Amino acid sequence: MKKILVFSNREQIGDGIIKLPFLYEIKSRFPDYHFIWVTNAGNTVFNSTLKNIASQYIDEIYEKVSLSSIFLRNKNDYFNFNEKFDIIIDTQKAVIRSLALRRLKSDNFISSSLNWFLSDIKPKKIQYDKNEYYLNNLFRMLDLVSKKRNNDTFKIQYSPNLLKKIDQIFNDKNKYFGFAPGSATKIRIWKIDYFIEVAKYFKNLGFIPTFFLGPLELDLKNIILKEIPDSFFPEDSILEYSGPEVVMACSKKLSCSLANDSGTSHMLSAGSKILIKIVGPTGSKFTSSMKNYYIINANDFGGTNVNLIKPENVISFIEKKLKS
Repeated sequence: MKKILVFSNREQIGDGIIKLPFLYEIKSRFPDYHFIWVTNAGNTVFNSTLKNIASQYIDEIYEKVSLSSIFLRNKNDYFNFNEKFDIIIDTQKAVIRSLALRRLKSDNFISSSLNWFLSDIKPKKIQYDKNEYYLNNLFRMLDLVSKKRNNDTFKIQYSPNLLKKIDQIFNDKNKYFGFAPGSATKIRIWKIDYFIEVAKYFKNLGFIPTFFLGPLELDLKNIILKEIPDSFFPEDSILEYSGPEVVMACSKKLSCSLANDSGTSHMLSAGSKILIKIVGPTGSKFTSSMKNYYIINANDFGGTNVNLIKPENVISFIEKKLKS
């Protein structure tokens, strides 16, 4: 059987969600290949939080594989790196890792590391844009070894039982407005008071304020309920599935969502009709270019502090998008 190996440092939840269309496209273009995913620096959510989705595409996962094992082509408890692969795709750009990976036997080694110097096949036009959406480079590598397809066909396949539970807690006659007020990175967090002000405004317009809180933000629940007692927290009703799976599947029920630059914003991008992301010190590299995905950037308000953006700015922006 032919084999394709994809190498990465690791995937946290945001990275993993961004890469799901890439997984889908690999399996679509190479349906008869054995698809192997290898990480070096850490674990991948493809083997934990997103396993139910990623396992639809990836056949085998090996985590925290040492560079020495790869460089020496060792056969160890995890994998026989002395085997030959038909295709290897190196998704990271650290030269030492790429050099180790280049030692493996393959018909086609694809890597943008060292400005594509190590790659067996190179794009005709090599360009560098530090703000380019991360996923674009992954597809560029894939296009070098297979016929380009339209990746807009990608749709996440959820458990039918999960979708049934979501249908039970959402009423299709209602309008739901999603809010994700947290982030693991403090400087990315827009004030909770600002989120609440926006939520109250759209509640008065008939939307149900629907909040998604990560494990680091559970303390916000009481603050939210004090100000908006009838706020809706869907994750409280579905405990059999991972939080990210629930958020992603719930997102298709949302008319609009507002989020900080966080893993949850990537989850909401899976299905929200309109997603607004508040960005400050981080750029747009990990922000999708989908037509329903917008950013409000603190740079447009005089700096990098997200709280330079005021609720009235966000409300005005959202109203325009809802009307368009």
